[in-house]
Amino acid sequence: MSVLERFKHDRVGLASAVALGGLYLIALTAQWIAPFDPQETNLREVFRPPSAEHLFGTDQFGRDVLSRVIVATQITAKITGVAALLALLLGTSTGMYVGYVGGRLESLVMRLTDIMLIFPTIMLAIVIVTVAGPSEAGVILALGLSQVPKFIRIARSVTLSAREELFVDAARAVGAGRWHILRRHIWPSISSPVVVQATLTLPILVLSASGLSFLGLGVQPPTPEWGAMLNESKDFLRTSPYLLAGPGLALFVFVLATNLVGDSLQEAWNPRLSSRS
Repeated sequence: MSVLERFKHDRVGLASAVALGGLYLIALTAQWIAPFDPQETNLREVFRPPSAEHLFGTDQFGRDVLSRVIVATQITAKITGVAALLALLLGTSTGMYVGYVGGRLESLVMRLTDIMLIFPTIMLAIVIVTVAGPSEAGVILALGLSQVPKFIRIARSVTLSAREELFVDAARAVGAGRWHILRRHIWPSISSPVVVQATLTLPILVLSASGLSFLGLGVQPPTPEWGAMLNESKDFLRTSPYLLAGPGLALFVFVLATNLVGDSLQEAWNPRLSSRS
């Protein structure tokens, strides 16, 4: 049974993939499906409770919360997607290279990687974004670099075993270059665990991005972002608790769906890890 067939038989993973696909569809079409301008203020409409016109109500500036949640989905998807891609490309290529060549370079890179892994992701991200500056680009750089060590370790460990395979020896024997072997022979052998790690990294990036915005170090107002919206709404928890519903629900669904999809993919690639019947 192929990986895709095993994944299709996992109802939890399939349902989570549909939910995650729906969120990314919202992100792609956010500018067209948002019922109101997410940054347009209307002081006559402040703190309107949920209604048919404003499903999640309005905030302290009279902005439609649903529209802001929809646009924030686009921003979150872009930040986490680019950050995951940055971590995957930089971490995987570095891990493959040092795992293949070995020597002092490998020892140096792995010692630095071990040092970075000591610190929690959010702490590394805070340090990096403080240097890079609190902006969308700064958050992407901070989140991407904070996840690079995990990809380095995974790529390096799988490369160590893949470089001993007979097909790699055959490629060396016919004069194939180092980068040719890494690209054409090593990468296909290690792609599965790397892709799974990328999927499992997404919920960490989403929570970290929201955490940075909650602390005021992420995307800056008035740009809507889930963490920033939660930070703003906490001041009105007693009078307008509905302000938490939109960004809180979106964050919960995104993190849960990405976690379940990552677990399902991991089990589909390696059925021995399966813990669900």
